[in-house]
Amino acid sequence: MKWIIREKIDELKKLVMKEGWYVEDIFHNCAVAFKERNETLAKDVNASYWDVYTEYLKVVEFSQQLFGMFTPDKRDLRFISGSVIISKVLLDIADRLRDIATDISLLTKEPDINQSIAIPDMFKFSQRMLRKSLRIYVDQNLEGSPGVCAQDALMDESHLKFSQEIISLIQDNPRIVKRALMLMDISRGLEEISDYSVQIIEVTNYILTGKHYTCIKDTLKEFSIDVFKNIDDAL
Repeated sequence: MKWIIREKIDELKKLVMKEGWYVEDIFHNCAVAFKERNETLAKDVNASYWDVYTEYLKVVEFSQQLFGMFTPDKRDLRFISGSVIISKVLLDIADRLRDIATDISLLTKEPDINQSIAIPDMFKFSQRMLRKSLRIYVDQNLEGSPGVCAQDALMDESHLKFSQEIISLIQDNPRIVKRALMLMDISRGLEEISDYSVQIIEVTNYILTGKHYTCIKDTLKEFSIDVFKNIDDAL
């Protein structure tokens, strides 16, 4: 019986992987749409979102079947429930990318501004974070988890710096407020996606260790009440 549930759990992992591939494809299209100011590609993101949503429903349904058919041990129970959480995180990423694509569509109708040149690098950085966090989940290997925390801290700094530049730009030239705010929203969206990548590694750590871990700035720490109390100081 044990080998049967192992096979089913591998199937569940493949479903989550497939959803991840769809999300990475949307991510790529958003990045290209922004760089090339391609409105058509940006609008295609909305249709692709529903592919991710369909895969999410498949993950939820399959996990329910596993709970109904088997009595998973603690490790398998953590994997099944954790996979559902990660699947929902991927759906949330796709939803945020859809918002970003809407901003890109609107920006293609506006003149470009110099500050746009920082966004493609943020896209690349956030994409690498997502790919790395998904690899940690797929391989069920925690090596590299702290690195995702460090990358998230850098992404936070990049978004903060970009926001400050945009605010300064608006103060100097109020006429570009609309474009500047859309760029800031894209930057914020990419920063939020990096946070979602962190959630994936935090859940994977729980699956493998049975302990709760959280990223505190550039460090992955086991969660405790003391850590929670001091989190504002750490940030």
